[in-house]
Amino acid sequence: MSHARWWTVIAVNLAAALTAVTVHAQQSGTTAPKLEEKALTTLMRGAEFLTKAQRFSVTADISYDVMQDSGQKIEFGATRTIIVQRPDRISVDIEDRDGTRRGFRFDGKQIVFFGLDEKVYSTAEKSGDIDTAFAYFTRDLRMPLPLAELFTNNLSKGLKDRFSEASYVEEEKLGGVRCDHLALRNDTADVQVWITKGEQPLLRRIVITYKQANGQPQFRAEFRDWNFSPEVSDSLFTFTPAEDAMRIQFVVGMQARPTIGQ
Repeated sequence: MSHARWWTVIAVNLAAALTAVTVHAQQSGTTAPKLEEKALTTLMRGAEFLTKAQRFSVTADISYDVMQDSGQKIEFGATRTIIVQRPDRISVDIEDRDGTRRGFRFDGKQIVFFGLDEKVYSTAEKSGDIDTAFAYFTRDLRMPLPLAELFTNNLSKGLKDRFSEASYVEEEKLGGVRCDHLALRNDTADVQVWITKGEQPLLRRIVITYKQANGQPQFRAEFRDWNFSPEVSDSLFTFTPAEDAMRIQFVVGMQARPTIGQ
């Protein structure tokens, strides 16, 4: 069993997808407002908290469905360790479930995307902040970078304007941690978000269902090990290739879908 490499995975534009679902498990006959104030307040509190954090690290365990030619839906996944130093530093280390390792680096001047096991890397000169780097990588190069929108410097800016519906589902426990469960919706995606209660409203889990895609595949991410005072150095945000690593050019829009077999 094999599947395509990480850079061919489903691209997730999270900020565009963060818009709400009107699901309420215990609705009683009345029509809920499309934008519930409690849902919006909870979501914005979490977004503003993360936007204000100048330095942090987090690990995300992700999974995603991929429709096969046979019509079967297959799940793949990876673990990502993200370190952010605002406004212009980010490091992302990825390990797929099959053990393949790769990463993304930005130091305010250069974008680097690399595969440790393939011993290849690509670079692009780009000065600016994290938002500039993400925009160039995902829009100009049309490369997927799941979860990137979460770590932009302007996550909370204009967030409410992206919503069509938002509902507060209920208070729940995930891994023993009390969370607010929100349901969000727009024309293309249904999104569920769990945000921890307390002084630090941290993103705990997100599930995105792509309503218009064949088979309505899902993207899921569980967040853990948040740290808002990680010890980092500038060298963490740069990449030094191995002596036998090969530099290759970015291929704009290079995407394929993971498949099994062969």
